[in-house]
Amino acid sequence: MVCQPAIWFMEGVSSQKDILAAVQQIRAAGDHAFRIIASHRTDRPEILSEADYAYLEPAKSDELLAFMKRVIEKHQVKAIHAGKRGMLLEKMRAPIEALGVRLSTGANSLDTFELADNKARFSEEMAARGFASVPSVQASRTAEVSDAIVQLEAAQQLPCIKPVTGIYGMGFWILKRSASQLQALNNPDARIIHPDIFLTALTGAETAGETLPPQIVMPFLPGPEHSVDMLVEQGRVIAAVARSKNGSVQSLENQGSAYQLAVACAEALGADGLINVQTRNDHHGEPVLLEANLRPSGGIGYTLHSGINLAGLFALRQLGLINDDDTAAHLANFSPLKVISTHGVKPLPVSGLSALDDVSTQK
Repeated sequence: MVCQPAIWFMEGVSSQKDILAAVQQIRAAGDHAFRIIASHRTDRPEILSEADYAYLEPAKSDELLAFMKRVIEKHQVKAIHAGKRGMLLEKMRAPIEALGVRLSTGANSLDTFELADNKARFSEEMAARGFASVPSVQASRTAEVSDAIVQLEAAQQLPCIKPVTGIYGMGFWILKRSASQLQALNNPDARIIHPDIFLTALTGAETAGETLPPQIVMPFLPGPEHSVDMLVEQGRVIAAVARSKNGSVQSLENQGSAYQLAVACAEALGADGLINVQTRNDHHGEPVLLEANLRPSGGIGYTLHSGINLAGLFALRQLGLINDDDTAAHLANFSPLKVISTHGVKPLPVSGLSALDDVSTQK
């Protein structure tokens, strides 16, 4: 029996489970014949159970290529989605593609990763290219943070701060004078802190010899925020769905100024794969670029409700199962609507990890 081709989704961020489920859905709907491989550096049965075969990735980078070679040969893998370690696999592109697979990392150059990973540089370079970007000041010391706050407040703007690199909004704070002294302790999820409390903490850290990771100080923008999930091929945006965020409710869109700005940004970056660009409206109601993530967002699964299966289309196109006309037919299914995240609980699946020396693990 001829072995079916396979697509491999390596360790991703929180949306890896949603991506695998979306690929399953489009495979079943179109009666396509291919296998889905998934891997992770830790045993995550709730994620890996969504694939036909599941593997644990080696933690050490120098063991990764040999591991990938064995999985590729065993399953006739034709395409690989790099997931969380996009920059690492981009560095390994030549030897990986020499194994006969298509590799999607999110970009096609290390410089693009370095640009997207540094929010200060990204903002500066996008502005230089003519894109509306949030004005920001990079700071590495308490005095620099303090000066940036003073400048923004003098311009009657509300300051906020976040690390130059990072994901999930970790380290983001709105620096608000009207906040109580205990605001950050009593309601940390609001991400609001009095600037004097923040600066006192930084001063104490410096005195203790701790180093402040490089930060961006910028004006807080009123929004709304748009998160635009995209399927991009060599800088060409194939499909995109924007999520306009208003509290817990998100509106799915495929038009508008924020959508167009994000698409233009992805094209300018020469992105490649499943990526995400975020914008936020300024005080004039115009969108400005916040950041580009050369990986799927945590909320890419929400976009499936619009009728556009971004992850599924990615898989079919990577495997050569659909062309542009077929893709256009899928895109015609778009329907704008509002979605809200809900929480549920279900039993944890039994771990079904595959063994590379065992060819009888097919479901």
